[in-house]
Amino acid sequence: MPPSAASYVGAVEMPEDVRRLLRTCDASKGEPSESPLLDNPAQSAVFRYWNGLPRINGMPDAAAFSPAAVKRWLPSLTVLSLNSPEQISHRLVGTEVTTQLDFELTGANLLDFIPAQTRLQCSRDMHEIGYRPCGWQARHVTRFRSGRISKIETLYLPMHAPHPQPPRILGMHSAHEPTDYDITLDDTVFGAEFDRMIWIDIGFGTP
Repeated sequence: MPPSAASYVGAVEMPEDVRRLLRTCDASKGEPSESPLLDNPAQSAVFRYWNGLPRINGMPDAAAFSPAAVKRWLPSLTVLSLNSPEQISHRLVGTEVTTQLDFELTGANLLDFIPAQTRLQCSRDMHEIGYRPCGWQARHVTRFRSGRISKIETLYLPMHAPHPQPPRILGMHSAHEPTDYDITLDDTVFGAEFDRMIWIDIGFGTP
C-alpha cells in the first residue's frame, strides 16, 4: 500500500482485495503536478470546480457534486465506481461520450475496454486515484469499433462516496480529430497507447 494512502484509510475502509492489488505492482510512472498540465481549458475548469467542493477527510464529497454546476461540460463527463479490482463501473456517462463510442456505456465495466495485457495496470492506477487519493490526467490513443483511431485527453478526479460505498472517480474526456482508420477493428479499446501521463497531488502525494 502506498504510504500516503494510509492517511486516507480511516475515511474509506480499504478492502483486502484492494490492498492485494496495490501490493501486486507499482502505479504507472508519470509527471507529478498539483493541477492539470495538458493545455485543455475545459478540463482545467472542471478541475477548479471539483477542487472547490466540500471535502471529507481531504477528498471532495460526491454528494456535493452538482451536474448543473458543470452543465456546459456534462456531455464529456463520466462518473465511475471502484466496486472491486475487477469491476470499475460507469455510473454516469455524458451524451458526447456515448456519441463518440456509438453505444451506451452506463453500467459497463471500464476494464472490459482495456487491452488484456494492461488491464491489471489500469485497475492498479484507478485504485491509486481513489485510495491514495490523487488526480490523473493523460493523453492516450483510443481505437473505436467504427475503425476510427483518435487521441483522447482524459482527466480523472477522486470523490468520496456515501458510506459504505467505495470511492468514485469523476472523469472528463476530450477527443481530438481522428489520426487514422482501421476497418479491421471489431471492438473499442481504451488506452491503446499513451503519449503523456500526469499524477495530480491533492494533498496525499503522488506515486
